[in-house]
Amino acid sequence: MKAGFACTLPVAFFGGAPLTAAVDWFTHIFAAVGIALALRSGRKVALAMAFGAMAPDLDALFTPVTIVAPQLWFLDHRTFSHSLLLGLPWALAVTWVFQRPAVLRLWRRIFRVDIALPMDRTIVLPMFAGVLSHLLMDALTVQGPALLAPFSAERFQLDWFYFVDLLPLAISSPLFVLTLWKLGTPKLRTRLLAVLLVAVLATGAWRGITKTAVESANPGAAIVPTQNPQTWWTWRELANGTIEIRLAEAGRAAALYRATFPLLQVNGSSQGLERARTAAESTIDYTAFTLNAYAVALNATLAPDGSWWLGYFDPVRRAQARYSGTENLFSPSDLVIVVAPNGTIARVTWP
Repeated sequence: MKAGFACTLPVAFFGGAPLTAAVDWFTHIFAAVGIALALRSGRKVALAMAFGAMAPDLDALFTPVTIVAPQLWFLDHRTFSHSLLLGLPWALAVTWVFQRPAVLRLWRRIFRVDIALPMDRTIVLPMFAGVLSHLLMDALTVQGPALLAPFSAERFQLDWFYFVDLLPLAISSPLFVLTLWKLGTPKLRTRLLAVLLVAVLATGAWRGITKTAVESANPGAAIVPTQNPQTWWTWRELANGTIEIRLAEAGRAAALYRATFPLLQVNGSSQGLERARTAAESTIDYTAFTLNAYAVALNATLAPDGSWWLGYFDPVRRAQARYSGTENLFSPSDLVIVVAPNGTIARVTWP
């Protein structure tokens, strides 16, 4: 699953003198702008914060690379560009590209706002503040940022918001149009910004209430949001070695959907399985798989030649696919690693 509160597009300005505030398609930029406005910052600081908040989601440019080579997990969404180590250098690089004369000329032909920003040391701190605001907001969503990439693939998330929540999106979309072409008055656009921030807080409060209710009804279960603030996916390991996945609705005792999967299914003798798993689960492919997995289940088959065929899949995603009717899009395994009898990796397949 990709994208945070929302993916971002290039930055624009609210307009008004002497202070203007940045805008982009979705909530990340508007939040940075709101902070700049609240602090009564000047145009330069506001724009630097806007670029910092906009840049991380431009890692989507590398999506074709990760589709062809999924093992390159450090190029996946919310990894290197959402890292505390690399987020700022990436934002500075993106800003430098936007400040090239040819890019600025093209921008001015299409839009009515000026995004020219002096590339000096005074923009570093506000730009880093913009990056941090983006990372914080993404950490509130499902499958948050890998803050320590490229050294660690662990994601940090509070699983509070969904990837894109409809109420903020319904406000930010017209606000984008108004700001990019400077339609309406600066006062109107500033008021819409305030409405957007209130919508984000209201959505968070609504989700907080329903999340608490679902957690109370499913003690000990992991929980992630859906597009609907009333419903949440939950899962937990059972004593019989299976994992139970439920689609729960706040205030409703019965699950909307329920599925179970064995966490480990062994076909044949289990002799040598632990050794094979150790080899397979130390590969960069396995790291890349777990980056975007909620949980991990394994179908292990001992072949006649003594090699182990280890088929890993995410049971939570499999349950979601069954519920949505898209299971035919998924193979029986999301990652297959073949370990030879001598413990070396013989083959890796991403079906």
